[in-house]
Amino acid sequence: MKKKTFSLVLVILIVSFTVFIVQLFITVSSNKSNQYTAYVKPENALPILTTEDGVTKVNGHVLVNEQYSLPETYNPGESKHARRQLNKLLAQAEKEEIDLKYRSGFRSYEEQQKLIKQAIKQDGRQKAYDYTAKPGHSEHQTGLAFDVGTDAPLSNFKKEFGHSKEGRWLAKHAKQYGFIIRYPKGEEDWTGYEYEPWHLRYVGDSLAHTIHEEQTSLEKYYNLK
Repeated sequence: MKKKTFSLVLVILIVSFTVFIVQLFITVSSNKSNQYTAYVKPENALPILTTEDGVTKVNGHVLVNEQYSLPETYNPGESKHARRQLNKLLAQAEKEEIDLKYRSGFRSYEEQQKLIKQAIKQDGRQKAYDYTAKPGHSEHQTGLAFDVGTDAPLSNFKKEFGHSKEGRWLAKHAKQYGFIIRYPKGEEDWTGYEYEPWHLRYVGDSLAHTIHEEQTSLEKYYNLK
């Protein structure tokens, strides 16, 4: 009788333990799945700067601004992944009857030289440098930056795009495709450039969501000044 009781208790313990293990496995699998489908915010914004072959990165992201430059030889071309994400963004905008168009992407060091010369000729050196980067200091040289525009009737694109239906849609949805508005309004002291609501920079989903949520810029988020 004692042996039968002992055997029964042992069976109950084994079954209970098996059920516990199965439930634990299901919970862990569910959590792992959520890690890949849900947005996970970075733990902190501690800047880790690295430089290799004249290219500076902050936490793995190529860094280009007035302080950090790219060498003349840096010529990666347009990022295929970033361009695919941009195409998805533009396609979704079209579905929602938002008139957004691709305007420009990768520009080499030499192309930026020509562009700044034209800007200086048109607006003078001081004004030109407010909205046009010097060669080696342009994000377009990374292959991760794009300018978009619209065919919607705007009398002054630079002044009106940010307030337009297209500009507001872009500011709201860019993060969903891994982009940030690289030079946001009110961040001129940090970025070094005037507000450009049409200028996108691909940084990936996680960082794009964080910068959007905190309404900040790349430089301010990493305290780079």
